[in-house]
Amino acid sequence: MATKGDRGHLEPQATRLYADGRSMSEIAALLGVSATSLSRWKSESQRPGDEMDGWERARRQKRSNIARLRDLFEDQLAYLEAIAACDRSPGMMDTLSKMGALLERWDKVEKAQRIVEAVFEGKETPKTMTAEELQAKIKSVYGI
Repeated sequence: MATKGDRGHLEPQATRLYADGRSMSEIAALLGVSATSLSRWKSESQRPGDEMDGWERARRQKRSNIARLRDLFEDQLAYLEAIAACDRSPGMMDTLSKMGALLERWDKVEKAQRIVEAVFEGKETPKTMTAEELQAKIKSVYGI
């Protein structure tokens, strides 16, 4: 269980996990914080006059940004496929390439997060990786 004073570093993690689509009970189990504390933190993140709290806003924005980028990528790809090759500019192709790379990176990060969480939850063990290799893989995915 978390101890008094842990909120400073646990709350941002809880907010991120919530934005990633995790339930309050999953977050409580992962972080060792009571569901009551999480609910209180969540409600305290709501600013006066706002319709939703900060956690809901983070969840909506994360899903919204990824979905919007995927939609833009698909629209750009369809547009480029519809026009003649001679009408495609290098700038158009560069934009498509950059959006595709960003989407690929986000997919890798999400996959790495799921793997790491499964390992730390004890649901999965890295059969072919040592702890150091797993750490190196995580760093390479996150680009650090």
